[in-house]
Amino acid sequence: MKNKDTVFAPILLICVFIMLGGGSWLLSSGAVGEKQLGLTENPYLAAVVLQLLIYALPSLFFCRIRGSEFRDKLRLKFPSFSQCLFLLYASVLLIGLSALISMGMYSMFPEHFAVGSADTYTAFARNAGIFDGLYLVLAFAVLPAVTEEFLFRGIITASYERLGVSLTVFISALTFAMSHFSFSRFPVYFVSGLILALVMYATRSLPAAMLVHALNNVFILFLESYVLHIAEKQSISMILFTIIIGFFTLLAAVLLCFEAGNIYSGYAGQNLPSPHAVKHKGGFFKALAESLFSPGFLVAVVLFVLVTVFITGA
Repeated sequence: MKNKDTVFAPILLICVFIMLGGGSWLLSSGAVGEKQLGLTENPYLAAVVLQLLIYALPSLFFCRIRGSEFRDKLRLKFPSFSQCLFLLYASVLLIGLSALISMGMYSMFPEHFAVGSADTYTAFARNAGIFDGLYLVLAFAVLPAVTEEFLFRGIITASYERLGVSLTVFISALTFAMSHFSFSRFPVYFVSGLILALVMYATRSLPAAMLVHALNNVFILFLESYVLHIAEKQSISMILFTIIIGFFTLLAAVLLCFEAGNIYSGYAGQNLPSPHAVKHKGGFFKALAESLFSPGFLVAVVLFVLVTVFITGA
């Protein structure tokens, strides 16, 4: 049954991509308007329903048919208190790298990058009240982090882990980036996926990755527009901002490595087995071929390209 994980996981991705692509097509073509989806009357509830339908239900159904043995591989335990510093540094690193890459990609592709701007979500905050802001965070930051991490750092990593952790981290980040259907934002999501996968493996906790993802989403919701505004100016302020963000990002990376060393020393002291020791019997290239060139995965790649071209008009 282990060999079937890499067969079934792409099928789940295809289903999710079809629903995501179908929704994008309906909105872009005008066949279904935002009012019909409830995005104008109650955007928060509509966002919750769409997240549950597109991500949560297919993922839960997948886990159900794969059985309890598969669910045990999802690392659903919460991180320990001693890992809080690691999660803080990981959040700063993720936010910093995302900001730097976003500035670079926005400078090169301003029109295409702006299509996925968080302004489209923050515009849903019709009132300035605290409850409206809370609903915004829950619907557009916390819930997406939970559902997306459950799929990409939970199911995908559990399905491909027998091929080796390095390849699994790459596939998790690749599919995560593909799910957002944007060529210009692809590097941002891919790097984010790499960091989130490393967080999950270092802490051995899927909720830890969800937490870091949610904090990054909050930053995107409320502060990305300011970052892009600075990038748009192409002035001395952008250079100073880049230097400052770069410094704190580098500092976070160094501190993150230090904390990771402490975490793994604790694992060694407890004689806990390491998933990093997993190696594919056929070697790296055979594992790569089995994962990236399987029929199901290739279909998911084709869907990503077609939907992204349709949305961006590229």
